[in-house]
Amino acid sequence: MTHKYKISGMTCNGCRSTVEKALQGVEGVSNVEVNLQNEQAVIEMKQHVPVAKLQQALEETKGSYSIALPLEDEGSSQTI
Repeated sequence: MTHKYKISGMTCNGCRSTVEKALQGVEGVSNVEVNLQNEQAVIEMKQHVPVAKLQQALEETKGSYSIALPLEDEGSSQTI
């Protein structure tokens, strides 16, 4: 399963690399691609991994990074 997350706190490619390595080290995660410009991470998982577990991995880097599920298509309209 693949999920997209919003990553906050990255300012350079060093940050991007740190975040990517930290998330890849989480049990159950099989692949991570972090995009610095879009502040997003696409994470492939073998099994569901809670956001809290991903956040814990980021906190262990001693950086000021945070991870959250992105809002569903912010610009989309809904028909009633």
